[in-house]
Amino acid sequence: MFRKLVPLILIIVVVAACGKDNFNTKPSLKLKNQSRIVPADNEAVFFVNAEYTDKEGDLSGIRDSSIYFQAVLLNVRSVIGGPTYPAAYASLPEFPDKRSGEIELRLDRFAYYKQIQANQGGTDANDTIVVRIAIKDKAGNISDTLTSDPIILLGQ
Repeated sequence: MFRKLVPLILIIVVVAACGKDNFNTKPSLKLKNQSRIVPADNEAVFFVNAEYTDKEGDLSGIRDSSIYFQAVLLNVRSVIGGPTYPAAYASLPEFPDKRSGEIELRLDRFAYYKQIQANQGGTDANDTIVVRIAIKDKAGNISDTLTSDPIILLGQ
């Protein structure tokens, strides 16, 4: 009887041990919280807060790991300076190696609000954007791109 139970117990232990690690080598991002409406104040700051997971926990590091982000304008009207924003890259700061945690991206409204061009009719001076974010760990693994929900930058 005991001989028949040993293989069954071994299989259960192996399956249970393998199922505990749900993290992938490639980092992942999940939207946690964000600004929805940003007041018409050039000193206003808006944010996107994301949860990250990384199997090796190697996101920390000034030179080796980085964050990519780019705002995308959703407006259909013409704006001064065109509808595109440049992509931005920054090094992630040093912090203890962790397999999961949060990353908060804080952006200044004045850098992302665009004035409408004259003579377009209507009075809507608001801009609507989404922010795309990706991260790269020390080993060079790049996450999928996270896209925020729409963020409304109120106009003057």
